[in-house]
Amino acid sequence: MQLHLKAKEAAWGGILMALAVILVILSGVIEASSLFLLAAASFITGIFQKRFKTRAGAVFLAGAFFTSLILAPQKLYCFTFAGLSVYVLVAGYLTSKNTPYAAAMVIKGICYHILLAAALVIVKYFIGFEALFTDGFMAGLSKMPVLFIVVLIALAEALWIIFDKAYIFFQYRYGGIFGRWLDE
Repeated sequence: MQLHLKAKEAAWGGILMALAVILVILSGVIEASSLFLLAAASFITGIFQKRFKTRAGAVFLAGAFFTSLILAPQKLYCFTFAGLSVYVLVAGYLTSKNTPYAAAMVIKGICYHILLAAALVIVKYFIGFEALFTDGFMAGLSKMPVLFIVVLIALAEALWIIFDKAYIFFQYRYGGIFGRWLDE
């Protein structure tokens, strides 16, 4: 019986990992939908974690990250996928432990802000902020430092809330469907 479960976990893990890697690759090809596709790929990590526990989800994430790092044309998108997936793993773990809502939001907020700080450090040292703010609305806004910082903080917080609510909705609406498919 145990061997059957491990084989099933490996088979579904391979299928879901391939799907996640395809979404990461597509995020580099379809630039207009890159954040949506990366979020969808991280939601797949959450599906796998929900069905096969957090440790298996972490192994799934590592495999999907390294595979996408090899195959994806946009390497930085792989790191974005990994960051979103780490957040999803933390959120899924808190849900599985029935953590009170307020405590879960504080822990998820700390996790998000640590990941955001890591992303900012990576961007600063590998790309530089100047490359991000050379054109458009943000270029004009960057000339007003206080307003620029306020807008960036507001956008970062809005991104967190939207991503968190989208993930909760996805798991509530579609998590059970995928769980039934994995049980068959």
